[in-house]
This record gives sequence, C-alpha cells and structure tokens, in this order.
Amino acid sequence: MRAGLTMRRLAPLLGLAAMLAAGHARADSCTASMTDVLFTPVSPIGGANVTTTGTATVSCTWTGIGVIAPFLVLFPNVTVCLFLGNGTNSASTTPRQLKYGTQTLNYNLYTDASYAAPKIWGAPVVAATPTPIILTMTKGGTAGTLVQTVTVYGQLTADAALSAAKTAGTGSAMYTSDFGAGSAAMQYSFVLGGLPACLAGPVSALPFQVRAEVINDCTISAGALAFPNGSLISNPVRATSSIAVACSPNAAYQISLNGGSVTGVVTGRKMQNLASASNKVSYQLSNTLDGTIWGDGSGGTVMVTGTGDGSTQSVTVYGLVPLQSAVPPGAYKDTVTAVVAF
Repeated sequence: MRAGLTMRRLAPLLGLAAMLAAGHARADSCTASMTDVLFTPVSPIGGANVTTTGTATVSCTWTGIGVIAPFLVLFPNVTVCLFLGNGTNSASTTPRQLKYGTQTLNYNLYTDASYAAPKIWGAPVVAATPTPIILTMTKGGTAGTLVQTVTVYGQLTADAALSAAKTAGTGSAMYTSDFGAGSAAMQYSFVLGGLPACLAGPVSALPFQVRAEVINDCTISAGALAFPNGSLISNPVRATSSIAVACSPNAAYQISLNGGSVTGVVTGRKMQNLASASNKVSYQLSNTLDGTIWGDGSGGTVMVTGTGDGSTQSVTVYGLVPLQSAVPPGAYKDTVTAVVAF
C-alpha cells in the first residue's frame, strides 16, 4: 500500500515535468532585422563629420505552455545580443571603412550619439570595446510577442580620405560595406529567472549594408577688385583680384561672370557713379592680362574651366579700365556675380 501511495504522489509531478518539457519544446524564439545605414549626400569639401542613423528591430515570441489557451509563459526573460564585425572592405573595427574602386572612407557605427570609442558597436566580448548591443525583454503572464527597436548611430569622418574622395566623374559615387553572415549576427537566450549573458542560445545572421553617396560639389567666393584712384583716365588702368573655388576631386567645373548690375551686358560692363547714376565708366574683366573678356560664353566671351582636387584653387581676375575721356570725378561701382557650374 505504501508503494502504491508513493507512485500516486509521483504521477502528478511526472506529468508536470512532461508539461514543462513540452512547453520548452514549443520553441520561444526571436528574430531581428537591421535597416541599411546610408550617408547621403556627402560632400568631400564639406569639412565636417557626416552623421546618420539606422534602426535594428528585434521581435521575440513566447509560445507558452499548456494544452488550453491562453498558454502560460514558462521562460519570461530573454536576452538578445546583436554582434557586429568589421564588415567587408574593413580590416578592423577602428575604423571601419567604405570602399569605391580603390578608394576608402573611414566611418564607424555607435550605440549612442556621443560617437565615443567605448560606444562603437562591436564584437561578441561583452567586457571589451567595442561591445555588442544588448537588449532585454520580459513577457509575463500568457504567450505573445514583444518588439523592441534600437537606434544605431553612424559617423563618417571628415579627414584626408574624405577630402580626396572621388566621385563618378559626372555625378555621385557609392562607397559601400556589407555586413552579412559571419559579420553581423543576433544571439538570444530565454531563461526562467534572471538574465543570461551573451554567447548563449541560437545565432542568426543580421544582414545590412552601409553606404555613402559622395557627390560632386563646389564652393566659390570672390574678392573685391579695386582700381586705383586717378584724376584722369588718360592711360589704361589695371587691377587684379581673385576667385577662390573648391570642387570635389575629379569634378570638372567652369566659372562664368555675368554682365554686372549696371548694364547686364558682359561685353559692355560699366561702373556707375554713386553720386550721379548718369555717369558711367567702361571696364573689362578677363582671366589673363588684357585677354579675352571673361563672361558667360556669349558674344565671344570665355569661361574659366578646371578640375577639382578637393582643395581651394585660386583664379586671378584681371580688370582693365581702358582709355576714355570726359569722366566726371567720383566713386564708381559695379557688382558682378561669379557662378561655378559643375
């Protein structure tokens, strides 16, 4: 009778153990995805770091245990670890690199917007730098799904590599790095109590791409051209100034000058007396001493052309006031606009 009583007491416990095992077999699981990280548009002559963001999304599902809904959650806690390696075109994580042809750009991905070295998203060694992204979720009560997102912060470094970055010649160039199987991964573990460390549980790939679209870009600035004072224009009067232009490496450009604010005619520019609008002085601009008029290509005028190299290039503007008579004294002025096309 005692043996029979013992067996009757064990039977419910064995049934519970079988139920627990069956519940674990229901395979609570997690999935993860990562958006591409895109730096665009990027100017090689911008002179500042370029930042962007991407988003990782983690979805974990608890199937629960039992034979009649709602199913109860057996392992309510889950730790999800997102690991990141070097990516293609990178020899290390400090820095990671994007590549276009033979050229590379330096960048990195971070877990917050401080862009500090300890916050680089990295490898599966929790105590080291860079570190993985670690998420925790707890699902109490019955079966269901929880979704959590995390922002990833990208920064492209404004260094010599970016300043020398070439475009496709007539437009933009895409610098890339891929994170596929073995380079980006998710690992997760469900537990009954507490939260497990990384490096436990199933592993799956987390593929995405990092891209930087480097564009043709130019900036231009011009200094004032001041002719010397004179009482009579009995001889030609000359002066020089300069235009500073900076364009992306490999970018062809041309600089045009308009006809000014007085006549608007490139072949007939005039300065106007500030005290008497009816008094004007003719003058010419060229890119060589007493050369062909520098204009917009109309009326036989020329434009200055060049190819950018990422640095600031200086172009000399030669001004000429030809001999002319009956010019009343006063201060004369005109405003000419320089335009760079690329």
